[in-house]
Amino acid sequence: MTVTATQRRTRLSVVQNAVVDELQRFLQPLFLDLDGVSRLDDAERIARIARKLHPQRTRSLELLLAFHLLGNWLDKVGHASRTALNTGISEAELRKTAASIRRLDAPLTGEERAVASAILIDNAGARGLAEKFARARREGHTIAEAAREALAETDVPGWMSDDARELLLRRRTARDAYARAILDES
Repeated sequence: MTVTATQRRTRLSVVQNAVVDELQRFLQPLFLDLDGVSRLDDAERIARIARKLHPQRTRSLELLLAFHLLGNWLDKVGHASRTALNTGISEAELRKTAASIRRLDAPLTGEERAVASAILIDNAGARGLAEKFARARREGHTIAEAAREALAETDVPGWMSDDARELLLRRRTARDAYARAILDES
């Protein structure tokens, strides 16, 4: 089978066999917060961590990575069918993905555990602390309160793999050092 120049330039998305431009064009507006800031970087950062934890790139993993930041959006009336029509991803796969998203608090599959772990790991580091500081200001809390809250986060879910646990604890150690330095200056 020969590959044309156009096909070589066409990047594949996180979803196998789907062209990036179609899927990203559809998802991009959905990743915007109310203030217009894109959460696409968050999705990519979490995807990198999840792929380290689950190196087998399954379609279920890729769909979960593509849609997890949307929360229950796929469950809303008409969203799965509209997504299927615009992306070529079957409604059955989208419903399965929506079910996986709902289970991220208590993941059952390897793919769900990888994504749930990646979310926790991403939020556990210095970037997560900085975001916690930004939220604290918007919500009327002090930076010191946010630092104390971060230091109080010590539990590790039992479903988390050893590799994920190690990454989580490494990030928390760095975050905790920064949080303690903030409290020492308060």
